[in-house]
Amino acid sequence: MRTKFFILLFTAFFSNFGYSQNKLVSQKTDINGVWEDINSGVQNAVAIISEQNGKVIFSHYLEWKGQKFVESGIGTRKGNTITYKVDVTLPIEGWATAGTHTLILSEDGNKLEGTFVDNKKRSGPIAFKRIR
Repeated sequence: MRTKFFILLFTAFFSNFGYSQNKLVSQKTDINGVWEDINSGVQNAVAIISEQNGKVIFSHYLEWKGQKFVESGIGTRKGNTITYKVDVTLPIEGWATAGTHTLILSEDGNKLEGTFVDNKKRSGPIAFKRIR
């Protein structure tokens, strides 16, 4: 009888432990999708973000005063902080050709806001809003 009690206790403990671990994982907000670039002065500006197992792939297209700009990069996610390095594949004259973005996901999961630092030693705010 005592053995059955310990087996039941053991099973109940580890069943709940497994449940809570899965619950934590499932509560992580999905960032995969299309995001609108909400920085001032840009048009037709979107980012596509793909995340798998903590690896983040970022692609970004925008137009500024009729000029096209494309950059992409790879980085990581730790909690709600996303950091990635970008390389510009279609530059705008005078703009940087590489940089690092650090973004924080909002509590509701619909905004990414943070900073960029580029290879010209400039930095500033950068923000995106989820659209899909």
